[in-house]
Amino acid sequence: MSLPGYSTFQEHTGVDNADGVLGWFKEAKSIGLQTTVNITVTKKNYFELFETISMGLVSGASSVLLNRFLPGGRGLEHMNELILSDNQVNGMMDTAEEVLSLSNRYGHIGTEVALCAIKEPNKYQRLRVGYQCAAAKGFFVIDPAGNIRTCNHSPRIVGHIFSDPMITDIDYWNTFAKSKYKPDMCSVCKNIAGCDCGCREVANILCGSPKEEDPTISKMLQVVNN
Repeated sequence: MSLPGYSTFQEHTGVDNADGVLGWFKEAKSIGLQTTVNITVTKKNYFELFETISMGLVSGASSVLLNRFLPGGRGLEHMNELILSDNQVNGMMDTAEEVLSLSNRYGHIGTEVALCAIKEPNKYQRLRVGYQCAAAKGFFVIDPAGNIRTCNHSPRIVGHIFSDPMITDIDYWNTFAKSKYKPDMCSVCKNIAGCDCGCREVANILCGSPKEEDPTISKMLQVVNN
């Protein structure tokens, strides 16, 4: 269940119901259900991340799913006020690791990040950080209308469950299924085999192709490469 901040819950969702979400975590725990608190971190809720994670776990969540804000949909209109800086991305992970260590719990980052963007990638023992995209490989998404997309962040329809074959946009599907999307600028990196260079769908949304840079990490890449 999603908890995008506590004091900022209404600002992010339009509904003043953070306590209601926490109540459902308590209810789920009381009947023996395992739950995950899903927190999308933005500039607006970054300041209360320690408290937000803690509240979710204290209320009964078993684990944490953390995501940095990714531009897309209506979020494009508010990108500058929501997107995290490079230091905040690292700070987000540090905060999660601290809370998870204190509570003896585990969590993971839901969307891949670029390995070069993380200052100390080996420091995280409780927080699992992924650097490769699983879209069209480990999972895909079917929306309420039956349309198939490579992942839940993708606006591009690649097929339909009642089509024959189901996947009709084969080229785009295979771009993800066969990992044919890494930017040219990253080809000389020694870590390229184990890193997909950030979110490929964000690159597509902002730059027109999943083979372009992920602009949400470009500043970090420049710092590393310089």
